[in-house]
Amino acid sequence: MAGHTTLAKMQKMEAAVIEALRAGKPLPDAKLEALHHFTTLVVRNRGQVADADVDAFINAGFTRRNVLEVVLGVATKVISNYTNHIVHTPLDDFMKGNEWTKPASNAS
Repeated sequence: MAGHTTLAKMQKMEAAVIEALRAGKPLPDAKLEALHHFTTLVVRNRGQVADADVDAFINAGFTRRNVLEVVLGVATKVISNYTNHIVHTPLDDFMKGNEWTKPASNAS
């Protein structure tokens, strides 16, 4: 989370979006929220996403290509995150100050 937060800030992502993501709250932008929701479904359901959820994602302004891009992004992050968790990769100095602990209300 520290890396994502730092990079989001570097890309000048709106603070409200960053705060919502870190807190597990809905995003203030409907299209970004649709992307977030769909990506969460892909992760939590291990790719077993209902056709209605794919349709909702597309109806939010995305394409079938974007569906595959979400899958690619998830796969890349799984490899990276799992590796970092297993080998306890330390945060780079530029990420310090953006550490994160999962909120108790989102524990699962």
